[in-house]
Amino acid sequence: MRSLRNTRTYLAILLLSGWWISGPAWADIQWVQLPLKGGETVRGAFGTVAGGKQPAVIFNHGTGVRHLGHDGAVAKDNMDVRDYVKALNGMGYNAIAPIRDHLGDTAYVARGSTVGSTDDWVSVVEYGVRVSTAAREFLSARAEVDPSRIAIMGFSEGGNVTLWSAIRQRNYRVVVLLSPASLRDAGEYSLRQAARRGNLSAIDVPVFLAVGEDDKRPIRKITQRRLIPNLQALGKTLVQRNDYPGGHDWFYRPRDALMKDVRRFLAEHLK
Repeated sequence: MRSLRNTRTYLAILLLSGWWISGPAWADIQWVQLPLKGGETVRGAFGTVAGGKQPAVIFNHGTGVRHLGHDGAVAKDNMDVRDYVKALNGMGYNAIAPIRDHLGDTAYVARGSTVGSTDDWVSVVEYGVRVSTAAREFLSARAEVDPSRIAIMGFSEGGNVTLWSAIRQRNYRVVVLLSPASLRDAGEYSLRQAARRGNLSAIDVPVFLAVGEDDKRPIRKITQRRLIPNLQALGKTLVQRNDYPGGHDWFYRPRDALMKDVRRFLAEHLK
């Protein structure tokens, strides 16, 4: 009886916390190495689901993880990318979250101010696109993954990287943007530049955009005045919501309110 009570208590905690998402059970998260051209490698948190070849999602983290590292970000109560990998696994998707550490001590945000030169931030985004490509190649070679159904998803700086990856490469099935950073100091790779019609015209897959009601002003401004109108003017498939109940850091966790919408979007366009 004690075991039954403990099981019920555990299930109740899962339900109340929003972590109970029906779908195939996931395996333990493992750390893998992703080879980049030139001999460099990047590690990533990788989780798989059972059932033969299933869709997969690449998750790109924000500046905090790149600056602090995975362990440092977890210790500072920033983002633990494994949370998103597990949440996506729980929906029935293979998922990988590469850990980008490029220029982590040179280009970052401290006390609300951006540190680093334009060249540094351009390099950050370009490197992120390379890492996304490596993650896609890794997934495409896995027996558990259907290479024709790979999505790319990102938060903050990772949202910017995700958008530019989709612009540069047309082989992703869907694009998911969570509070994409404006990255004004990235010059030609800023969110404002990515949101130009000439760039967005390269995206021919559905896009999901999530922004918090108290999000950073530049993010709300650029997404509302440029990104959304231009995607709509180009006739792109866009699902967007700009009133999630929090600010930028609300997206550090895969909140239930967010993931329900993501799940619905992926179920329609990725399954």
